[in-house]
Amino acid sequence: MTFAIRNDTQPGHLHLEGTFNFDGHAAFREATTTLLETRGLPAIVLDLSGVVYMDSAALGMLLLLRERAEAKGLKVVLSRPSPMVSGILQIVQFGKLFDIRET
Repeated sequence: MTFAIRNDTQPGHLHLEGTFNFDGHAAFREATTTLLETRGLPAIVLDLSGVVYMDSAALGMLLLLRERAEAKGLKVVLSRPSPMVSGILQIVQFGKLFDIRET
């Protein structure tokens, strides 16, 4: 899993690529902590267009990020999920918890 952070934009962006699973937990937490600590961001946008696979651990990481972001008054947006990821997000009904933007 690779991450590309852009915290010089409004909102902050994190582009994810590869397999999103527990193996990337530490790197995901580090990348999202960088965004959570950036002053003035209204939201964090996770670009999921490059994610080819996501497991239940990744879903848990998204929920933990949402919790941490809400504590700081930030919104988490899931952007451009790949077709496979979009299907998973629909099955687990994450549209009720996150703003999911297909485009």
